This record gives sequence, C-alpha cells and structure tokens, in this order.
Amino acid sequence: MHIQEPATHESETPLSVQDSQNFPEAKDLSPENLDTCQCSQAVLQMALITSGLGLWDWNLVTDKTFYDPQWKSILGYKVDEIDNDYKSFEQLVHPQDLPRIRQVLHDYLQGCIPVFEVELRMLTKSGEWKWILTCGKVFQRDKFGKPVRMVGTHKDITQDKAMSTTGCAYATQQYQLFEQLQTEIAQRQFTEDQVREKSEQLEITLDELKYTQNQLLQNQKMANLGQLVADMANEINNPVSFIYGNLHPASKYAEDLIRIIELYQYYYPTPTPVIALHLQHLDLGFVKTDFLKLLWSMRAGSERVQEIVFALQNFSTSDEGQMKKVDLHEGFDSVLRILQHRLKEKPDRAEIKVIKTFGELPLIECYPGELNQVFMNILTNAIDALEERMKHDDSFTPKILIHTEVVSSHLSLVNNHEPWVNDKLLGKKYKVIIRIFDNGKGILPHIQRHIFEPFFTTKPVGKSQGLGLSISRQIIVEKHQGKLKCNSQLGQGTELIIEMNTTARHYAAIRKHASF
Repeated sequence: MHIQEPATHESETPLSVQDSQNFPEAKDLSPENLDTCQCSQAVLQMALITSGLGLWDWNLVTDKTFYDPQWKSILGYKVDEIDNDYKSFEQLVHPQDLPRIRQVLHDYLQGCIPVFEVELRMLTKSGEWKWILTCGKVFQRDKFGKPVRMVGTHKDITQDKAMSTTGCAYATQQYQLFEQLQTEIAQRQFTEDQVREKSEQLEITLDELKYTQNQLLQNQKMANLGQLVADMANEINNPVSFIYGNLHPASKYAEDLIRIIELYQYYYPTPTPVIALHLQHLDLGFVKTDFLKLLWSMRAGSERVQEIVFALQNFSTSDEGQMKKVDLHEGFDSVLRILQHRLKEKPDRAEIKVIKTFGELPLIECYPGELNQVFMNILTNAIDALEERMKHDDSFTPKILIHTEVVSSHLSLVNNHEPWVNDKLLGKKYKVIIRIFDNGKGILPHIQRHIFEPFFTTKPVGKSQGLGLSISRQIIVEKHQGKLKCNSQLGQGTELIIEMNTTARHYAAIRKHASF
C-alpha cells in the first residue's frame, strides 16, 4: 500500500521484522534453551498464546508481513500455508469487509484516528467465516515521519459476536413485543374511549329522550288541563253571567220597593196593630240598609267570579300553532288573578305585594297561551321563594316587581347579533324587556348555573319536577327567538329578564328552515 502523507501520531518502540520473524516455537520455550533476548521473545509469545491473540508485523515499504503461528492457527492454517505478505491477508478477508478495512487503515495512517482497530470476517481453512478483531499501531517511521512498519494483533471474536447477535435478536424480539404490547394497549385504550364516548352519548340521548317524554307529557297535561279549565270556565261563566246580569235589575227593584215603603210610612205614619207588630220585630231600618249591601256584595262577588273565569279562559287559550298579536299586560293580569289566593294575606304570613310598572307596549306577536305559562312558572317560583324566606323572618315584607318596557335593540341585555324586525314607521329596531323581580333570599351561584336544566330543582320531592324554567326557556328562546336570563344575589333577591322582539318569526317556519 502506498502512503501519501506522514501520520500525525508518534511511533512505538521499533521492533525489527527480523526479530519478529525469529520467535521460537512453543516447544523450544524452555529457560535452559534460551538466551536473554530469546527469553523475552518467548514470554511475549506465551502471553499471546495465553490471551488467544495472533501477532502480525507489516513492513509498509516492502509490503512483507510476518504472521506468527498463533495468527495462522486462529484461522486453522499451519505456518507454511500462508505467505508472509500483505496480499495474503486481503485474500482471506470477506469481500464485503475489505473496503471498510482499507478506509479505516487509510484514516489511521493519515492521522485521523489514534489507533487502527476494525472487526472483520476472515476465511478459515475449513471454509467457514470467522469474526476477527484486528488492532495495530505504527511503531517505526523514516526520517520524514512517514510510517514504515506497523505491528498488531488478531483475536477471534466469533463467539462474542454470536452472543452479541443473539442478544441483539433477543433485544429486538423484546422491543417488537413491547411495541406490539404498546399497540395493543393503545388500541384497547382507543376502544375503551370509544365505548366510554358512546356510553356518554347514550346517557345524553337517554336524558334527552326522558326530557322530551316528560315535556310531551307536561304539554299534554297542560293541554288537557287547559281544555278542562276552558270547559269549566264556560260552564261556570253561564250561570255567573245570568246571576250578574240579574243583579242589576234586582237591585233596582229593591230600591223601588224600599222607596214605596218609605212613602207609605210618610203618608200613613200610623199603621194598623198587625203591621206595627211586624215592623217592631223586623227592624225595617236595618233591613233596608243591609239588603242593598247584600245586593252590592253579590254583584262584587259575581264580578270577581267573572274576572277569574276570564283569567282562566285567557290563560288556557289554545294557540293552535298560530301566533297572535296580544297585550302582554292582559296576560300578566290573568296570571295574577289566578295566583291571587297565594298573594293575599294569610293567618301565618303577610300579603305578597305585587308592584307593576308597565310601560307602553305595542301588541306583541306571540303564542299567548305558552307565554302565559312562562309568566305563571316564573311568578310561582317567586312566590315559593318569598314564602320560604317568610318562614324564617317574620319582619320580612315580601314584594314582587313586574316591569315592562320597549327599548332599542342596541340596548340589549343579552348580546345578540341577530337583526330584529324593523319598525316600518320609525325605521328602527325595537324589542320588549320584561323584568320579574322578587326580594327573596336569592340563589347560590353554583345552583344558578343549573336552573334552566331539565329536571333540576331544589324543592322537596313531589313539589316540583324541575321542568318549569326549562320549558320556559324553550318557549322564549326557541319559539319566540328571544332571551331568558337570570340575575340573582344571595340575600338580595332574584330577577328573571325576558327579552323578545316586537314581531317574532313564526316557529313553524324556523323549524322548517333549520339546519337540523
């Protein structure tokens, strides 16, 4: 091999080729047969044999190479079966390893690496390939620093390589098993996540079905109750109207009769003994006054019954899927008349005062029967809250405030980017704001977040199904395209705010064009 540049690493102590070629045979390694120099060589040879190393000594100038007997024995050859030159070495190297060996040798001789060391396969005498670890260093250079001689060793690492290969194969197998296990775990986790997700979806679907079923049942009950109330109101209204209609002429006749009696008393001041006796037992003066009071109270009572009947008829009005333009204030009045028995003073509690500050509202296009149901639900909850607080505070003055107004759409209490219907005369957008406030104990924040959820209630079992506000929200939001918001502060009270357009889109049309 031609060396172009000197190596940068220092050489070892020189060892002549002649010296290395004169190593004695193992059978001659006895102290009595060796001089001092030969003894040193014998010790080195014995060390090489004991460590399983074979020695090579390569003259880079002449290309002559000495391979000691141990070196040749590793490959199964006898001493005279391998020529002492570098070509003999390359002829035994596996063709696939030869380019790599030449590159490592070149890098070492150029000073790029500190030692020549490489694993390679060499052909044995039996035709098998053995793995050899060869190591070497330059130990002699010329006056120009160019390498002249290299010396090194060979070691059989076939078993180590086999064990390493087996270990690698085992490690590879374990890694593959680990990868497979990770894949199976990931697949199982994915399957479990899918099952969990489907279970959650099923639970949500079941809750929705339960809610829908209860809502349908509630709607059916309300429809049946509304029809029953309407029929009963009609049945009550007929005789009450008859009574009320006859009370006016009856009062007139009573006044006329009393007038006649007074005229008789004036023109005939001395009645007969029989009439005088009856007048003494009758107390005519009291009867005249009390009789008219009775007629007036009967008239007031019949008017009250008519108001209740009218309120029931108004509350139970069947919308029949059609929107109507109605006065919302009349709806409130109807609901308050129905709830009057809960608002008035009772022996164990004070009267609940209702303060109405109604603004000037136009006729609102809506489903009046369902809107009345919303008012009923909110006011009923307000009364329940006030009664609960009155149980613990005798000095408490319960109040319900109902406020209505019309505002411009940019003053929306709830952010809404949907356009409101334009007022054709003013060219502006308006909406109705309804506030219902009670000065009860208020609602805790963590409870307030759930009040519009189906079946959520804080009332005792059997008193409420938890559907009132949920249905109210659906009626306002879905059917009237409005907003329903709750503001509450513990110890101060609760306010429900309804926001509606003055003219709503028809619910049937919304459902028809909805994406779902």
